[in-house]
Amino acid sequence: MPVACNSSKLGMRPILISFVLFTAFSLFGADQSDPRFEKWLNRSQNIYATHHMIAYVRLAHLDSKGDRSGEAEFRYDRYPDKIERITRNDVSFVRKKGKKWIQSDDWGETGEPAEPEALKLIQVVISYADLPLRTKGESRDKSQGAVVVRVVDQRKTKEGNEEIVFEQGREHQKPDLNYPKYTFFRYKDADPDDVVLSEFSGPVYESGGGKVQLDVRYDYLVAVKMEAITPEPSAPDKNASAEKAAGPTMGKSASLPPPISDKIYTFAQIEKQKAELKDKIVRIEIRYLLGEPSDLLGDGTQRYIVKDTSKGATPYGQVAFPREGLEKMGLANDPHREGPFTLYARVHVFPEKKAAAICVAIGTRVAVENGKATYSW
Repeated sequence: MPVACNSSKLGMRPILISFVLFTAFSLFGADQSDPRFEKWLNRSQNIYATHHMIAYVRLAHLDSKGDRSGEAEFRYDRYPDKIERITRNDVSFVRKKGKKWIQSDDWGETGEPAEPEALKLIQVVISYADLPLRTKGESRDKSQGAVVVRVVDQRKTKEGNEEIVFEQGREHQKPDLNYPKYTFFRYKDADPDDVVLSEFSGPVYESGGGKVQLDVRYDYLVAVKMEAITPEPSAPDKNASAEKAAGPTMGKSASLPPPISDKIYTFAQIEKQKAELKDKIVRIEIRYLLGEPSDLLGDGTQRYIVKDTSKGATPYGQVAFPREGLEKMGLANDPHREGPFTLYARVHVFPEKKAAAICVAIGTRVAVENGKATYSW
């Protein structure tokens, strides 16, 4: 039976803004006090145009006192020249390159065409995600003078990385007004200009003159190779040595740390806590695998986009499976068979840039002895 493409399920109908919103939003002015802003914003544009961009967007109406109401959140994924996806309230719309938008919960493998009303909403959603990356706009209150960009905060994260916050204010700023703020992220020991826009927060004008608060958090995924996680066994472990001789994906994975807990983690939780979960073993529960795999490690390991069993707004993540794992789980010949499948995976966080995490599957069973864990399929 066809599934109706009900755009109201996205929960955005009362907060949508006209397509002209980006011409009414002051993103950049002719006068600015810090030239790094435009340079770093242009660099961020190039990065997000050439990598898998993930934008977490929150919107809220602003009344005359600046109080919020009618909040809505969504996630926008864009793989350059490949696929786009918008998710809100467990409803996803997907467009593959050269195809039309469809309502789909499996990254466009199946689905129904999006209705005309939904198509209009989708374009507005995309404009929200792209808006902070634009460099053109107009100022409405001319009495405040020219736009001036200033650094208002520069801080270290607990990992030693750096965040530089610019405020896009005015020559004659009014006290206590909410001016747009751009947060740029730099890894420790990186070059001075090796930065990327990581957050935006500020007001957006509706076509009717009202305001909406727009908050966007950006991530991007870098397609790089990872080191294999199968550990070198200790000398007395003859069985493990024999297994290693048979190949890096065969047998059990010895001498890895125990799971961080018995809790089942969702991909949303892993992404949110990736700094704390880096290199830790977590338990995940998968509903099914999506699309076609890629050989990320170059050794036969297959990386899939997968959906977990949660009912959250962002149930999707990435898991790299060794060949043996797919075979033992019965997924080698039928990777899209529906689960749930419970497995243990090591959280890998790409060091190159501020990229999304990926889980590397290491087994479906675990045995812990003397603080050491052995994983098997």
